[in-house]
Amino acid sequence: MNKGVDYKVAVIPKEIIESDVTIYLKGFGIIPFHMGKVRNSYPYPGRSNLRIVEATDRLSIFDFVLNVLVPLKGEVLTALTHFWLTGIPKEIPNHLAYSSKYSGHNMIHDLRKQFPEIPVESCLVVRNIEIPPYELIFRGHIGGSVFEEYQETGRAGGMELPKNLPKWSKLDEPIFTPSTKGDTDINITAEEYFQAMGLRGRKAVEMFMEVYKQAYLYAFERGIVILDAKFEGIDEIGDEVLTPDCARFGTSKDYEIAMKEDRDPAFYDKEVVREWGKTVKTPFEDSDGNQIVGINKLDPENMEHVAFVHSIKIPDEIISETTSRYLKIFKMLTGYELKKYQQKFMCI
Repeated sequence: MNKGVDYKVAVIPKEIIESDVTIYLKGFGIIPFHMGKVRNSYPYPGRSNLRIVEATDRLSIFDFVLNVLVPLKGEVLTALTHFWLTGIPKEIPNHLAYSSKYSGHNMIHDLRKQFPEIPVESCLVVRNIEIPPYELIFRGHIGGSVFEEYQETGRAGGMELPKNLPKWSKLDEPIFTPSTKGDTDINITAEEYFQAMGLRGRKAVEMFMEVYKQAYLYAFERGIVILDAKFEGIDEIGDEVLTPDCARFGTSKDYEIAMKEDRDPAFYDKEVVREWGKTVKTPFEDSDGNQIVGINKLDPENMEHVAFVHSIKIPDEIISETTSRYLKIFKMLTGYELKKYQQKFMCI
């Protein structure tokens, strides 16, 4: 394990693999050393302990990167991460790097003189910290990828839960259900995580659990339910935090109605894209010779499947709705329109 561990480069459609930031910084000889499904990391000139992290407008579902850009998505992810890391869990250490020139602001502003066109709306400078290859997922409600396991075994993440809970039921206490991190994430038990990460892992879980609980209460007071959220890091918080790409948000009002109607709440994230993706007819067949319907049933490590997904045209209304949901949850959480928040708190 090393600091700033990087993983295999995500398979990104060639049409969108280079963002405007990538093209711009390339002109100065700065090349991304890691390109994830959504985030790119670049070396910070002259400082090996720092990196520039860009949140792009790329969109991924079911471990596939779609051939589309979602307007303002990267800006929302960046501003919301900034909001949480400078707000609710601010007493807990995180990887943001602060400017020596502009008090209280991120170091991205220190680069503006050298790189005047770098979009500070979608970039942050962070310290290189240790990020083990695990996603630490906390669930205040039982649902998502562990619900099928719960229905079959009565357990989630290796933890026994009360029997016959309806999907998305609120738990008495949030549970920890980790997964491996890579091109394809695999759910593991909490005990498997603790065996791998030892005492530091247990302390990390305590720290992130506290962040989740604080954020849950804060959001609930604003009419939002954070059904689950994933974090990364070990001694400090790293990567993005409590954004629509790493947490599942719903409104309290719709959640109550959904539980009465026995349906999923309306998620304020990319769920609208996932639901569309489940309806896509593919040219592939399953082992019984039946046509496969749904991107979720394809293999992200099969290059034929990847090529097919990259060829799909995503409906404009799906993309528009995704942007709308990201902007709505941002305003509900922060109390500000995106541009106003950027001006007031991010020195933009």
